Amino acid sequence: MKRLNIFSNMKYLVATLLFAGLLTQCKDINDFGNMNQDPTQANNIDPGMEFTTVELGAAGSRFEMWRANLIYASAITQQLAQTWWAGNFYTKNEEWVTAFWNVAYAGNGITWLAQIKNVQDLINNLQSNLDNDPSLVNKLAVARIMRVFIYHRVTDLYGDAPYFNGGMGYIAQDYAPKYDKQSDIYTDMFKELDEAVNQLDPNQPTYGSADLIYNGDIDQWKRFANSLRLRLALRLVKIELQTAQQQAEAAIDPANGGVMNSNDDMAIVPHQDGPSTGPAGINTNANSEVFAVDRPYLSQTLVNWMNDFGDPRLEIYGEVNDPNNPVGLPNGYDASTIQNHSSWSGSFDTYIQLNTMLMDLDDPMIFQTYAEVEFMLAEAAVRWPGSNFGDAEEHYNNGVRAAMTYLTLYDATGAVIPNGQINTYLINNPFNNGGTDADKLEQINNQYWAAVFLNGIEAWANWRRSGFPVLEPSPVDDPNPWPGNQSNGEIPRRLLYPEVEGLLNQQNYDEAITNQGPNNFTTRVWWDAP
Repeated sequence: MKRLNIFSNMKYLVATLLFAGLLTQCKDINDFGNMNQDPTQANNIDPGMEFTTVELGAAGSRFEMWRANLIYASAITQQLAQTWWAGNFYTKNEEWVTAFWNVAYAGNGITWLAQIKNVQDLINNLQSNLDNDPSLVNKLAVARIMRVFIYHRVTDLYGDAPYFNGGMGYIAQDYAPKYDKQSDIYTDMFKELDEAVNQLDPNQPTYGSADLIYNGDIDQWKRFANSLRLRLALRLVKIELQTAQQQAEAAIDPANGGVMNSNDDMAIVPHQDGPSTGPAGINTNANSEVFAVDRPYLSQTLVNWMNDFGDPRLEIYGEVNDPNNPVGLPNGYDASTIQNHSSWSGSFDTYIQLNTMLMDLDDPMIFQTYAEVEFMLAEAAVRWPGSNFGDAEEHYNNGVRAAMTYLTLYDATGAVIPNGQINTYLINNPFNNGGTDADKLEQINNQYWAAVFLNGIEAWANWRRSGFPVLEPSPVDDPNPWPGNQSNGEIPRRLLYPEVEGLLNQQNYDEAITNQGPNNFTTRVWWDAP
């Protein structure tokens, strides 16, 4: 299984720090040699340095991943639970609910985190030099793929967003960009992925070791781009079913490179334990930084589901105290109200906490797995029988195997699930060939939910578009919504725009509200049709 050693990219990590500094440092007042250069911008930055910065920025920092991925998304989708997380109670904290937006667009004051600005600057520089230097073509194509990956999470979390002019503040002095409709964003993302895949040229150089994800392997970049295209295609099944099928078929086309075909193709950013090559937050796993100070519990919903089906991943996901009676923390309870729940034994020690195997600073940040791809192919085969998507049962089985074996990325020995256990699980939980299409889609997407553990952003997006797993609004086992919740007791459908947008970018913000709906938890993004 592929796992790059981040030490081999040492020079690019160091260069990343220099790049971040260059973007923010002021010029010496006595330096009159380059007075026509913008003192707020770095000039002639190595594309490899910028690309490493983009990948690490997309992998995230503790700030926004704690708030968006964990506090909100993973709690809303009932993968994790914590007694004080706002996603448990459907309440609003302005800083937390806007964290991902603020970091993606502006870095929240940290230049290397400003994913959108950095990737847009890289693309602009490469595009402007491509005519004179055709050898830049692969670097441009891969940057375009990363741009789509970055934007799809932003728009899936918030809906309409600055896209076509996003990240153009310091490039074109557009500090109040228009919010583009999500439907237009999706149309362009499909176009970008298609063009980028076709732009990749095996005869031209790549980023090489500056590429932390695939080390410059353009075939793997094609498979990631197409797998991402498949993800975006299935987002549309409730709103544009025909487009969803067309884009899914284009994604799997072997003439375009096809989709991921093993765990070796997974899109992951490797990390390193410790600050030896830079400050914490640039080379360590963002989720793990959170877990070092805020170790959550496995949700009762997830624990019960895994226990009911004899899932061997349960003892890898969590530290199970009593295998005969595993207990997850029910979502929607704080330290006081949990004492009224039937699971309360007088101590939090009863509840399963996240396994320390999944808390190492050098754990990879996972963007997309091969298991997800197989489950999407299984769903496509169910939705569009007689097409080129193959056999749903075969894809389902492949997805389960991949989801159980890729966990060795976290711990090469402790997270091993023997093949015999996987076989037994599939024998005891076979694909429901005799069920209705709805039954099959539920089974597939329940597995998808379990497979994207710790990727709450993706779990939440897939739940909204598929409806699975079927979740009871929190507090679970209690028909009374949490007092002070801000979704009328409904499971939230999106995160919220920053309030300051209504002041600094009022006209465009107002247009977005008019188009999409009120800036609240229950307004649905375009593809999340009722």
